[in-house]
Amino acid sequence: MNKIVSITLFSFLILFLILIGFFSTQKAEGEVLRSIDLQGCDLLPESEYLVFANISADTDLRNYSLSSLREKFLKHPYVQNASVVMDADKKVKIEISEKQFEAVGVLKEKLYLITAQKEFVPIIPNTKMLDLPVLTNLSELGTEKEIEQSNEMQNAFTIIRSAKNLGGNLSQLISEINLRKGGDILLTLTRAKSVILLGKQNLAEKIFTLDALLKQIGNKISLTNANYIDLRYANNIFVGANESAGI
Repeated sequence: MNKIVSITLFSFLILFLILIGFFSTQKAEGEVLRSIDLQGCDLLPESEYLVFANISADTDLRNYSLSSLREKFLKHPYVQNASVVMDADKKVKIEISEKQFEAVGVLKEKLYLITAQKEFVPIIPNTKMLDLPVLTNLSELGTEKEIEQSNEMQNAFTIIRSAKNLGGNLSQLISEINLRKGGDILLTLTRAKSVILLGKQNLAEKIFTLDALLKQIGNKISLTNANYIDLRYANNIFVGANESAGI
């Protein structure tokens, strides 16, 4: 009797496992992806994102489920989020949201895009050229994470965001922020011959002063033809030659 019960239970177990396998197969077959429509590709061409996902033809989509396809795109260093939807014809629409980048950084002779969270992301070949300020002469001591959280990065972002908050053209004019490895910060404007000396203190206030200066007298005299504009000293602005500033 016990033997018969054991055989019956074993048979039910085998049948149960077969049914699970059958329904799992049916579910997988029902989710077979046939084509892809990728949108939101601004920093890189669509083809570069597809290469990253190892998709060179529609048949390569059979290696993915909807969830695994989304996870793959989320692993791309430029992607912040991804929405994946499949229609009745098994066509997949993917809308990627790229990370917001605030600057380009030169660190240890390599180029990086820097996110709004100060994360350094290595620049990938074929990336679209962005009109972003370039951060140069960062201190290279410490790990990458330590550099991201350094006072130098805090100062650079104070400059960038202060200029943006003014709502004028100054943020578009900033081409380089030379952090001088922790020394007095130098600012370079697009199409300007002068270098702006900011120092390291009261940077938001100095950006406001620079903006006001450019608006008030920038069109009346050739301010950008000066060798330097020195804003390091409270209540004083000096304009002159590089030699006298010790640049």
